[in-house]
This record gives sequence, C-alpha cells and structure tokens, in this order.
Amino acid sequence: GYDWAIETNEKVKNFILNNDHISLINYQKQGKPFQLAIPSPEHYLPLIYTLALKEEKDNIQFFNDKAVAGSLTMTSVKFG
Repeated sequence: GYDWAIETNEKVKNFILNNDHISLINYQKQGKPFQLAIPSPEHYLPLIYTLALKEEKDNIQFFNDKAVAGSLTMTSVKFG
C-alpha cells in the first residue's frame, strides 16, 4: 500500500486502542495522510458512531486489515 494509506490506517488503529476519540473525531487535523485517505467522510464517520457503543471492558480486534490496490484499506474493528 501507499505510505499515506498505511500511516493513516496504523494511526487510526492506535487511536482506537488508546481510546483517543478526540483525534478520531478531528481527523481533518491529522495532516496530509489523513486528507488523502479520507477524501470524503461518508465511509469514515460510521466508525465514530460505532465507537460510541464501546464499553471500557470490551476487547478490540481488527480484521480485514490490509491495503488493496495501494490505497484502499477496509480495516474493520470488532469489540465486545
């Protein structure tokens, strides 16, 4: 995958693991890699709504975690 796609994917996963919801909400302020990876928010914003349901004790698992065609990552998160 492209460097910016991989960088954004890794940062988003770290934000999720660290419960850094403010950084996830303010994704537009995360720099050029995020701007390239999230050119429009309709596929990104559902993640924010989903994370609102996460409880402190929930385990987090990532799946479908690889870049396709260089820039498309469809990393999914499961918690519970």
